[in-house]
Amino acid sequence: MKMSKASDARRNALYEIILNEGRVRVGDLARALDVTTETIRKDLKVLEDRGVLIKKHGSATVRNAYYQLPFDVKLQENTLQKQWIARKALDFIQDDSIVYLDPGSTCLQLAKLLRLKKNITVLTNSLPIGDIICDSGLELIMAGGKLQKKGRAFIGYYTTNVIDSIRIDIAFLGCDGFQDMDGPMTFSMEHAEINRHILRQSRKSILLCDSSKFTKTSTYQFAKFSDYDVMITNPISEEEQTMVKGVKQLIMVDEHTFE
Repeated sequence: MKMSKASDARRNALYEIILNEGRVRVGDLARALDVTTETIRKDLKVLEDRGVLIKKHGSATVRNAYYQLPFDVKLQENTLQKQWIARKALDFIQDDSIVYLDPGSTCLQLAKLLRLKKNITVLTNSLPIGDIICDSGLELIMAGGKLQKKGRAFIGYYTTNVIDSIRIDIAFLGCDGFQDMDGPMTFSMEHAEINRHILRQSRKSILLCDSSKFTKTSTYQFAKFSDYDVMITNPISEEEQTMVKGVKQLIMVDEHTFE
């Protein structure tokens, strides 16, 4: 059992390295994880069989184009902070659960890590996230409707109709900002409505946002901080912590969180 846990931890670490780098050579992985190249090749074979990556001669690469190519400007902003937040968010997901991921860029980072969980059903209205989950071997439910091309996400009555038919174990939502407000906001009226439906249907809700959202504003407030069980962000000031005091649990993460 101890050996199995150690192998799982090493493979998780290996997967995260490949996610960050896109493509990594076997020798570099062996040095980074302090194991033999033969061990790395066996781990890569296991992960390839799970559909996580593509194993090539002497190297491995991520499987899906969305893992490497940003689909809008948001994916290029505060990427490292979003990866920290996503890694921490993964701790809250239990195997055999139904998870909602909103179309935000931090949730996209989380989608990349969900292969590390077992028997997860993912509900989303995001095309890029749906594409990642489709290749993962996990169950996928798309909340379809009218496609909002700019964000590559579905909106409207048909989207909320799907959401209202499902009981969600845990929902992860982002936002566009909330300066001078008592809850998260978005620029899209349609997404604000979808988020309200998600919060009603979820047993547990977690707000994912990097610290830049504390100094940004938006148009439509869709919830109060007190509606969330957890908020995960990177380190913020005491004044900023006061801004979100309504949230039940505030978690701050940085590179030292995972040492």
